[in-house]
Amino acid sequence: MGKKNRHRFHKKKQGGGGFIDEDEIMSLNINGEDKHCNAKSNAKLRKRMKKLQKKREKREEKNHHRDKQSGKSVGWHKIEVNGSEALEKNFLYTSIGSSLDLQFQPLGFHKIDNKCYFFLENNEPAASAIRSLNKRIQDSNGNLLKISSSKVPCPGFLLNSDQLQVLRETMARRFNATSCLLDLTDLHHDSALVERDILAPLAATDIMKQVVKVIKENVPHLKALNLSKNSLRGSIFSLLQGIHSGPSNLFALNLENNGITNMGDLAHFKMFPITELSLQFNPVVEMYKNKPLKYIELAKRNFPRLKLLDTVDAEAYLAENSKHPTVLSSIQSGATLSTAGTSSSAVSEPLVRSFLEQYYALIDAPDRNNLLAAYTPDAVLDIKSNLAAIVSSTFVGQEKIKEALVTFPRTQHQHSTFSFNIQFPSPSTAEAVVMGQCQITGLDAVVTFARTLKIVPFNAGLCCSRDVLELR
Repeated sequence: MGKKNRHRFHKKKQGGGGFIDEDEIMSLNINGEDKHCNAKSNAKLRKRMKKLQKKREKREEKNHHRDKQSGKSVGWHKIEVNGSEALEKNFLYTSIGSSLDLQFQPLGFHKIDNKCYFFLENNEPAASAIRSLNKRIQDSNGNLLKISSSKVPCPGFLLNSDQLQVLRETMARRFNATSCLLDLTDLHHDSALVERDILAPLAATDIMKQVVKVIKENVPHLKALNLSKNSLRGSIFSLLQGIHSGPSNLFALNLENNGITNMGDLAHFKMFPITELSLQFNPVVEMYKNKPLKYIELAKRNFPRLKLLDTVDAEAYLAENSKHPTVLSSIQSGATLSTAGTSSSAVSEPLVRSFLEQYYALIDAPDRNNLLAAYTPDAVLDIKSNLAAIVSSTFVGQEKIKEALVTFPRTQHQHSTFSFNIQFPSPSTAEAVVMGQCQITGLDAVVTFARTLKIVPFNAGLCCSRDVLELR
């Protein structure tokens, strides 16, 4: 071993003040915390970051190969069909579907003369099965169709004016003006786009640019953005920096169920005043499942105002990590009603909304026993009914409320009809009014309801101390 290599080996063995984690290097560089380094040190850092980038790309390629070996479907496939005449979409889909036992969802159908094509997402078995139908399906002239399948990058074609108008209308429908929330969950599978063969995956650069432009022009006061289930990762996030031309009000960001593999991707959102972030069901969460403190610290480094990370109170965890080292175990399993909040006495709107979401997920379940944890021991449930089939009653304490929950008829709430009004009489109390419609077993007509819940901190989470349900 040469002198230079011996020195390098010795330095590495001793620690040498180097970085342990590539995300730390990324965060350090972006945060500007290396400003005291000289030019030589900066050059070394850039060189090391390039090596780490190559290492990351190899790791992602390895993960992709592993997914493929395990039978997990990944990526996009383009299906091309050639016939002796112009093919109609319904004829083609019906012919292929009747020849397969596998389910598939075709996206972005296009035809040019006697050729057509469409795409499949994350369904390699279906792509292979469709390819096997080559020259086994006839068109209306009795000629065999030539069918091929090829793996392609995420397809993204610039939308024309008519398609862009449909996209605007779709985004408008997904925007809640009351909370300034734009929900772009699984956008390219929206029925309005699929029915018109508009392929608009947010993971495609050109599509993301058009979506960002729509947001910038139409939602200047955006406060919450849901980008879950869009297969987003890496540099595509940098395009979102253009959603505001001036100061941003974006405080809540949902990135669940995407392809985020390192915390450095979060740096693209640093200019936003994020206080609530969700990264659940991303590869990066699995990477840090045994290192929750480091996970929160890296998130905090990018978002100094961050309070809520994956339903966990980030500030409380950092202050009390020695007491609760496994608090993030709820990330994958999901927090229960009794542990979904914060250990502090303050009640925030994001926590209240999380409480309500879980409450209405449990209230329609066949077994409502888990819903009992939503009430304090001395809670009051007051049912005021104008319906002949349901008697107005008042129940005090968990035992009586349990009886009421068990005996009350099965319900199915229509979440699309909901409206919310959340007020905070004090820092430690919230009053939420939920209005909407629901179907009650035994009643033919849909019932209109208004539910007023007084929500307070209890144990490590939030609970309801008074519940007034009005039916009419």
